[in-house]
Amino acid sequence: MSDAVSISGLSHAYNRSSKPRFIVDNLSLDVSMGDIVAIVGRSGSGKSTLLNIIGGLEPVQSGKVRVLNNTLNHMSDTDRTALRRSDIGFIYQAFNLIPTLNVADNITLPLALAGHTTRSRTEALKPLLNAIGLEDRGDDYPDVLSGGEQQRVAIARALIHKPAIVLADEPTGNLDAQSGRNILSLLDALVKEQRSSLLLVTHSLEVAQVADRILVMSNGKLLTAEESQLNGSLAW
Repeated sequence: MSDAVSISGLSHAYNRSSKPRFIVDNLSLDVSMGDIVAIVGRSGSGKSTLLNIIGGLEPVQSGKVRVLNNTLNHMSDTDRTALRRSDIGFIYQAFNLIPTLNVADNITLPLALAGHTTRSRTEALKPLLNAIGLEDRGDDYPDVLSGGEQQRVAIARALIHKPAIVLADEPTGNLDAQSGRNILSLLDALVKEQRSSLLLVTHSLEVAQVADRILVMSNGKLLTAEESQLNGSLAW
């Protein structure tokens, strides 16, 4: 099975008082196509930075990062943007919906940016609206939606272009427990239906249970859940 993501020797530092602070430290990771991988860890452990690097939003400072057989180290900003638009979907804790766009236009935004016709966007929209249970809410705006409904829209937006990889950053962080469970079930079902790979970062072990594999980020490195229990780093 080919790799969706292959990372070797990745390090990433932020300067603090002229002394570099390594938030990712010589990290390696392989994610096969179709895998669901959860990365858990304390706030500030580097989980979001890792996702941003994989998504091409932050540069590769050192090490090697390959995404869908593209070496990000060698790609221009323009090429990384093109890769995101064609093959990567993002889901954020804060939903990041555009308030001046209705539900339909928020969901189909990735297709619009990629130059799809109005007709093709409409055809792609209908089954997703049905899947997220908002088939009659396409004309509504984000401000009249509940938090759970907004996150369903965000999931549909991330998946409408059928990306090979979905990156989800604390997708249930702003939701109550029941809404969070509903969102996870929906995300799991849609990702499996599209046969996408999912990298999910969270501070919640309950949320991580949806994954095929759970890794713990600690001191800039990734450990298996078993290794982290042995090291006492699983409790936070």
